[in-house]
Amino acid sequence: MTRSIRLATVLVSGALVLSGCGGGGTTTTQTTSAATSSSKQGLAPPINTPLSVEAFKSRPCDLLTPAQRATVGATRSAEIRESDLGPACVWKEKDSSVDTSVDVTLYTNPQAVNWERLFERREQEPFFEPAGELAGVPAVHINDESKAERGSCSTHLGLSKDVILRVSVDLPLKSPEYKTPCVVSDRMATLMIQNIKAGG
Repeated sequence: MTRSIRLATVLVSGALVLSGCGGGGTTTTQTTSAATSSSKQGLAPPINTPLSVEAFKSRPCDLLTPAQRATVGATRSAEIRESDLGPACVWKEKDSSVDTSVDVTLYTNPQAVNWERLFERREQEPFFEPAGELAGVPAVHINDESKAERGSCSTHLGLSKDVILRVSVDLPLKSPEYKTPCVVSDRMATLMIQNIKAGG
């Protein structure tokens, strides 16, 4: 929730700054707009094949099957959660010393950060690492610490210019992948993309 509030605040602040830029000559405005457009083009990797998540907006917990979750030890029942960003689901650990927690959020609400904006604000993240493509979808790793080496990682995927899929994992200390948690969040994200493509 803290991250959600912070993202929303940044977006609202950005909108206010833009709204205050009116006035001035037409030529200046056009030049500034052109420069802004040009500067944005190279930030976020392109989304060559946008994916629709309409089938999962009302049932985000179906993005992973029980068998898929079990491969990383996320075996507890799913919980749908309210999110300012969009539909969310979490499979919380029963015992944090043994189990893995997995949660997923679909950034579909108007106030949620979009794919381009995610990259524009990359300097605000302690850890921001482009991750190439997963199942043909561009991805990036984000973490609240300067490194993703202590069991937690979030993989963000650009499903379309306005929709992001965020997959976060929290691994127990005894996990063999505790120091490489992004490997696990990528694995879960890849399965979700496959399920989205299959239509649920």
